[in-house]
Amino acid sequence: MTETTKGGFKSAAELPDDLHSYLGILLLSLADNKRILGIRYSDWILGAPSVEAGIACSAMAQDEWGHGRIIYSMLKDFGHDPAALEHERTSEEYRSSELLDCDVSSWPELLALNFLWDTAISVQVEMLVESCFEPIHYKVRKLLEEERFHFDHGSGWTSRLMTSNEGKDALGKAFAAAWNACLRWFGPENDPLIEALVEGGIVSTGADCARTRWLNRVGPTVGDLGLVYTEKSEWVSEPVPDWNGWSPVRRRASEGGPDADSLARARGDRNRSLL
Repeated sequence: MTETTKGGFKSAAELPDDLHSYLGILLLSLADNKRILGIRYSDWILGAPSVEAGIACSAMAQDEWGHGRIIYSMLKDFGHDPAALEHERTSEEYRSSELLDCDVSSWPELLALNFLWDTAISVQVEMLVESCFEPIHYKVRKLLEEERFHFDHGSGWTSRLMTSNEGKDALGKAFAAAWNACLRWFGPENDPLIEALVEGGIVSTGADCARTRWLNRVGPTVGDLGLVYTEKSEWVSEPVPDWNGWSPVRRRASEGGPDADSLARARGDRNRSLL
């Protein structure tokens, strides 16, 4: 490890070329996921099962949009124009998960995003808390404080629906459909991008350790859905990740992107002339 790494990188300009590129890829994926996830939450402000749940969706949407903007602003130091990132890209240029490409049709499907996907994103952000890239580790702490509410909301509603056969069946289908994308989000074992960031002190742990942390976070709540089991005090995924079509740059399935309506909303197309 270099002397610079021991003391921390105070700006993106100090990063070696490979770390500069890899961290930029990871940050853009985080920002895009938060931006589109915020849209998915906003879709349920009026459609949630209760007024309180709708208010929670509104709060979570605002959190995600705020987090996304913070990360987009950081990407200026990685060669990007934040305004262009937010308003000018095509669907195929987005790095958000395939889980977010289209709107969700049921509350259990939204809970799959809230409890599984949102938690997976937060686990990846946690890997940056002790980063030697100083501009980021101060900012992610605040993001994670706000994300605690998201986890509590998803966990609470998941547990609530698990008490009935109908709710458990609906959750089982929705969570199973989202499961593989969540497993893949952290990257394959020995993912070159993540391994380089670990070696450089940018993130604290590798893909498999992050995936295990996520499984231990959600496992106790979803244990009865047939997706996980315990082994030596750790939660283990029953299905193994399917890497077919995985793009290490987009951090998702290689093809596709947000649908036309989601893209227009993310870019602010309807009122772009007012910018």
